[in-house]
Amino acid sequence: MNGDLMRRLREITAEERELLSTGGGIRRERYSADGEFTVESDRLIGSGRLMDVSTHTRFAYFPRHRHNYVELMYVCAGSITHILGGSRTVVLREGDLLFLNQSCQHEILPAGEGDIGVNIIVRPQFFHTAFGMMEEGGSLSDFLFHCLTKEAPEPLSLRFSTAGIVPVQNLIENLIWAAVYRDEPDSRASQLTMGLLLLQLLRHCDPQPEGAAVDGTVLRALRYIEDQYATASLEAFARAENRPAAEVSRAVHRETGSTFKELLQRRRFAQAASLLQTTSLSAADVAYAVGYSNTSYFHRRFRELYGMSPREYRRIARAGAHK
Repeated sequence: MNGDLMRRLREITAEERELLSTGGGIRRERYSADGEFTVESDRLIGSGRLMDVSTHTRFAYFPRHRHNYVELMYVCAGSITHILGGSRTVVLREGDLLFLNQSCQHEILPAGEGDIGVNIIVRPQFFHTAFGMMEEGGSLSDFLFHCLTKEAPEPLSLRFSTAGIVPVQNLIENLIWAAVYRDEPDSRASQLTMGLLLLQLLRHCDPQPEGAAVDGTVLRALRYIEDQYATASLEAFARAENRPAAEVSRAVHRETGSTFKELLQRRRFAQAASLLQTTSLSAADVAYAVGYSNTSYFHRRFRELYGMSPREYRRIARAGAHK
């Protein structure tokens, strides 16, 4: 891939800087307004646009969600691990391309700095031109047919390995380039490029198996931390799983790069920061709300993570919000 383009894709985004500085987690309100966590296209590409590209957010677990659009994830470097439907793990490596329709629920394990993924965000109507270029039958045409014609399509995903296939790589790069440099990313030219990409995939690639079952304990641990952070503990979770706590922590670390307790602490302090910004709760009440009865520890650890006291954080965050 073009060197200048890769440098743009490797840049740390504002959201990633926040994750690195706070040790927090994904803020759902940036992506969705509903309780089921459906990522909304209008929050990512704006009203009226049909297609755009965004880099995948690294450094945090992305909880289980679906989209109201079609997503194509392409891995430019490293690897990114998805969990499809709550049970199947798919490790995407450099050159892999994953198609997800509107009903496909998935979650994503934390990616490192060298793991560069690109999300091609596509409203279904963008595919009309591409669909007209394809013959009936086959996995890709069936995928597009379901995306375009059903209000609540069945969950569908397709994975292709495109590494080393120059015609496919060039077309993907063209789509990414158009979006990153705002060269009419949802124009007729990009629609034709998408159609050519699908034809090249049909010619050169076969859909890959979706993957094997992931360790259910790790998935349950991530969801447990996400939903029950205020009362969660490694020991309680391990007892419920009937596994030693050390074994659970090793399994979580193997899959995510962080221990159970590290993930729990990040989730708690991310919620604490959110409460300080959005409520009038005292710092002591915030500490209790996220699971810390020792307020001295909460204040000390908060200062270590954020470089300031909870009161200072609230003042600065609120001043920034009113600018």
